[in-house]
Amino acid sequence: MARVPHELTIDILCHLSSWCSSIEDPDFIKLHLSHSLKTNTNHSLLLRPCGYHFFSVNYDSLKTTQTLKILGSCNGLLALKNNNKRIFLWNPSTRKSQVLPSTEIGRAGLTFYGFGYDPISDEYNVVRMLNKRFGFLANNAMHWMAFKSPQSGKENLAGFDLASEEFRSVEFPDFCLDEPFWFGIGTMGGYLCLSAVHGELGDIVADVWIMKEYGVKESWSKLISWNQPHYIPSVVVPLAFSKNGKKVLFNIGYQWFSFDERDRFVWYDVGSERVENVEIKGLPSSFDVHLYVESLVPLNSNAQQ
Repeated sequence: MARVPHELTIDILCHLSSWCSSIEDPDFIKLHLSHSLKTNTNHSLLLRPCGYHFFSVNYDSLKTTQTLKILGSCNGLLALKNNNKRIFLWNPSTRKSQVLPSTEIGRAGLTFYGFGYDPISDEYNVVRMLNKRFGFLANNAMHWMAFKSPQSGKENLAGFDLASEEFRSVEFPDFCLDEPFWFGIGTMGGYLCLSAVHGELGDIVADVWIMKEYGVKESWSKLISWNQPHYIPSVVVPLAFSKNGKKVLFNIGYQWFSFDERDRFVWYDVGSERVENVEIKGLPSSFDVHLYVESLVPLNSNAQQ
């Protein structure tokens, strides 16, 4: 009987996530994660209606939900916090978990977290910040919107390099918006992504920019300029490209502008500029969204199952 080549076996198993939970080869784990990231597969949407409580939605079906309590996600690992204020990591695909050492600072005030991976040291980091928003990972650095000084009236994007443990400032593109209704910063397709909603000739326009070369201001490129005639001003957050790269999944949020409208998802076709509503049952009326990719990334030897 002819044997299946090892490379072909690996490729087949990469498409069968249910078989992969028993495979612990480091090269296979990295290949499985790389395949999921490149093909936009094995993804979930994390929805936060309030506080730290999340709903999880399968990205491929966009139909079912389950409840979670989470601080952040990276490469298939979730950083969670329990009622005893202990932080632990969990891989939902392998059902492995690891409790992190307690490092309470003993200071009152708002505390937010960021969770990311440094490929140079091959380590995962939980970063805790006081009086800043939730951080997001891009180009091996955690990012927050922050004021340069307490007296400053303008926020800037600050990046914290997980390898050098140094901060840097990331500049925005030179675009001029007269009193935008809303703007936000995050990641999409591995790039820094800036979205802004503003008024233009009586209509509502949502612009989406991506930074093609990290840290280079001139590399900001406008990907989408979406005209929304007669729509209520809203938070328009691009989440991810479709598998073929021709559509973008958006979260449309109305919580700042209307108490009558429910937050929703839509597909936006970049070529035809057509918009398609996505119906998902069991969602809260308003929420924040984060994209999560499933993986086989292991925790260390004292991980708990």
